Amino acid sequence: MTILVTGATGNVGRNVVEQLVKRGANVRALVRNPSKANFPARVDVVQGDLLDVDSLRKAFSGVSTLFLLNAVVADEFTQALVALAAAREAGIETVYQ
Repeated sequence: MTILVTGATGNVGRNVVEQLVKRGANVRALVRNPSKANFPARVDVVQGDLLDVDSLRKAFSGVSTLFLLNAVVADEFTQALVALAAAREAGIETVYQ
């Protein structure tokens, strides 16, 4: 079971990743800039954008749970809609937002 965290380099996302790792979860972090990730080696860091469906398809492959933590920005709602549609397409079972 892989858990994907979007917004993983943000304040909330970073803490979610940290707590999941502490609990032994298999974590994948979706980030726009991998150089800012600085996560433990066991975290699978993937580059992507919530408005880029192709990057979401790659990131969501093999994921069972999604923490959708998008930033408060002008296109926040659109980001969520795109990500949720891609999550449904990928068969992700659980989404936390």
